[in-house]
Amino acid sequence: MKCTALLIALAALLPMHAALAATTLTGVTVSPANPKVGEEVKITVNGTVESANCGIRMEYGNPDMPREEFVLADKGGQLPLTITKTFSKPGTYKIEALGRKVGKLTFGCEGNASTMVTVAAAGKAAATSSAAPMPIAAACPDGWDMISGQKDPSKGFTCAPKKPAVKFDCGKGMAYFEKDGLIGCKKKK
Repeated sequence: MKCTALLIALAALLPMHAALAATTLTGVTVSPANPKVGEEVKITVNGTVESANCGIRMEYGNPDMPREEFVLADKGGQLPLTITKTFSKPGTYKIEALGRKVGKLTFGCEGNASTMVTVAAAGKAAATSSAAPMPIAAACPDGWDMISGQKDPSKGFTCAPKKPAVKFDCGKGMAYFEKDGLIGCKKKK
């Protein structure tokens, strides 16, 4: 009797878990694009929502702004999601939305998204140059991500191809792999 009740409870959780994995984070934007210290900045997280019961961790690239973790359902359950912040120091910051487990009961949303923002000192506009091929706020082109751990992208940075949000099926006898920034299929050993 206890075993049957346990099996029924587990079977009820399986469809819920499958639905949780369907929310995918696809991008982060910042407005205004070139804010000043003390100016209100709107950070928008974009994606697709199948189930709002998933976790997101926001990291702002600034030690004065600790990361935040929340459940999308607690923030209105919809994407795009807008968060308002104010930077207290000038600099270039990597803002990230990361699908992460929050608490014991909430799985992470799928995917990670990031962007760069350069905050100018109060009273000064952010420096821009017409000769630069792309601004720091859009450091890596579409399909590429900045390699994590880079301290000051304004002094140089490296981009790597984005990994697929979902590992692809390699077929019978083959195994998916990720190594040194490459992805592919290899024969199972």
